[in-house]
Amino acid sequence: MEEFEGESPILLIGSNIRFLAENAVRHGHEVATVDYFGDRDTKKLCPNKSSKRDGDGSFDLNALISLAYSFENSGIVYGPGFENDIFALKKLGDVGQVYGCSVESVRKSRDPETLARAARSWNFKYPPIRYEKNESMENGKWLAKTFSGMGGVGVQFVDKDYEPDEEGVYYQAHVDGLASSAIVVSNGSEASVLGIMTQIIGDETFGGDGFRYVGNIFPHPFAKEATAQVTAIADSLTLELDLKGLWGFDFIYNGEVTLVEVNPRPTAGLEAISMGTWNDLLGMHLDSVKGKYSNLIIDPGPQGQYFAQARVFAKEDVVFTGWERWYENGARDVPYDGEIILAGEPVLTVHASDTSYGEALIKLRHEAALVYSSLAPAVAPSI
Repeated sequence: MEEFEGESPILLIGSNIRFLAENAVRHGHEVATVDYFGDRDTKKLCPNKSSKRDGDGSFDLNALISLAYSFENSGIVYGPGFENDIFALKKLGDVGQVYGCSVESVRKSRDPETLARAARSWNFKYPPIRYEKNESMENGKWLAKTFSGMGGVGVQFVDKDYEPDEEGVYYQAHVDGLASSAIVVSNGSEASVLGIMTQIIGDETFGGDGFRYVGNIFPHPFAKEATAQVTAIADSLTLELDLKGLWGFDFIYNGEVTLVEVNPRPTAGLEAISMGTWNDLLGMHLDSVKGKYSNLIIDPGPQGQYFAQARVFAKEDVVFTGWERWYENGARDVPYDGEIILAGEPVLTVHASDTSYGEALIKLRHEAALVYSSLAPAVAPSI
């Protein structure tokens, strides 16, 4: 177990948690991280253990928990992945004091039927759901989703040829509109919306496909129009689900806000908020979970500026080089030089900003193109 001088750090753990760790270090927090990839810049930022480099290589929450015992800690904040496994979340409590939504809050947040009841009780929009496929769904207007899905992976339209290939599938009516998300901080009874943003979904420019989450642009181009509805949903969910700390929810905006999913933990969209504001995100999270009055002022960010971030995924097996150059140019989640990245795996995260929403996205796509042009195909040696 690693020991630290002075107070032990807050342990941040999740499939990818660098986005929160970087903001925490910026604001003077002592943190350590456990994640899947252990990228070069993450290990430069703070003490880190990863499944890929320090464990058995398995992308499994139990593997992360085993690595978590490597660090003394003064508390634990969980990120992506743990919302889908309440048994792993319970085990995490054996490693230290967990600061975040309770196991029961997480269970309710990820249950479509609970969200449907909440929508009826609090009068907000949520798409119809079903648990069995029927012929009426074969019109391309229903989505098949897994209960344990993350980042849109595995979500697909239902047609006459669709057959579920695994258990734990449910069906949600598809809603046309702009894929969006909100970031919230709450204490179980009161909520503040930190930011509303769009989501970049399935964009092939970044190696995405289908409904795969790629990134965000903050703020939302229709933030002014959506804020009242988003705030009402955030307040309702906070009270209904007893949500505490940083969390977020996905929604579709088409003039109205339709809730799609709740993520009861810090979300990757915090990256875009960190780009455009000076919010102490970890400080807000800890104060809110502990029920303390926080004197941290919410920074809404500058007017007339858009901040974009996206994960770039490998389109084929490639070899990465030039980590220091990419890091100095603002990329994050950067691999080690000479590392082989398999097709479909994340390469790194790129960023862009502009006074125009559209130009911010164009700049972001340009950054992705530069990443792809720098990668070399991973070719097996000839025998």
